[in-house]
Amino acid sequence: VIVISGNHDSAERLAFGARLLTARNIHLSPVFDREHAEIEPVCLTDEYGAVAVWPVPFLKPAHVRAALPDAPASTYTEALGAVIAALPLDPAQRNVLLCHQFITGGERSESEDVSVGGLDNVDAAVFNAFDYVALGHLHRPQSVTRETVRYCGSPLKYSFSEARDEKSVTIVDLGARGD
Repeated sequence: VIVISGNHDSAERLAFGARLLTARNIHLSPVFDREHAEIEPVCLTDEYGAVAVWPVPFLKPAHVRAALPDAPASTYTEALGAVIAALPLDPAQRNVLLCHQFITGGERSESEDVSVGGLDNVDAAVFNAFDYVALGHLHRPQSVTRETVRYCGSPLKYSFSEARDEKSVTIVDLGARGD
């Protein structure tokens, strides 16, 4: 189990027991701050080889500017792009990103906060280095820009706009590259 904090969570509370739970294969992302600006992957293996799962909690540009003061982070796209650029990705292995952000083009529900002018949007191009991007934040299950950039959706209906939504569980088989 790999858990990241979202926009309604307390990253500090979620990260509190991380060291104790890691031994039980429950991985909690740390608070993203100056002390924990280097995100470590959760490394998994299967019959096709290594898979690095990168847990990136919900981030605002202010979080990134505080943790990475030299990085460009005036917009959500720049901020997330700076964090991803700092990850030591190995292109020879499969890389999966867990992320909680609003991606440009995603379909919102009434229960989700809307920023004026879409300031909180992130351009999906920042995910190009990843084989799969597992997203949280939007309540409707959907892919954005490509099949491998996907919101799983919420398990429950949180607003009247979701009354007719079909809730689901996303199961991903990464297989070998090219499969």
